[in-house]
Amino acid sequence: MSVDIMNKKKIATSQTLNFLKDNVLTVTDLTRSNRLSEILNKYAGEETSEIYVIQNAKNREATAVLVDLEHYVRLLKIQEVFEKTLDEHMYQIALQRKDEKAVLSLSEVIDANDFELDKLIDSITNLQLDDE
Repeated sequence: MSVDIMNKKKIATSQTLNFLKDNVLTVTDLTRSNRLSEILNKYAGEETSEIYVIQNAKNREATAVLVDLEHYVRLLKIQEVFEKTLDEHMYQIALQRKDEKAVLSLSEVIDANDFELDKLIDSITNLQLDDE
């Protein structure tokens, strides 16, 4: 029995509503007040994980996040370490398996991965090779 967490209805909490009220701003909020300066002053000195969502009221897809630079740099470093660790792990797995013989036929691989051979063949005819 499995539980599908992704399909559960999202519940709005007071914490969520407070975040939306305090940390979701429009471009107008920032340009017609000192709010941007206030936020940047909060970021001065010590690293903070406080974030603000900025959106254009006329275009809801025009959205960005304002975050402390030191915090963002730390998050990027964590991501780099994670990716490096994952790469090293996959390399070790490849080294362990390099001498193993393949036990699956090509047709089994194609079937298992929902691979569309027709699309591959069609794309091959459209390939342009450089003249060497």
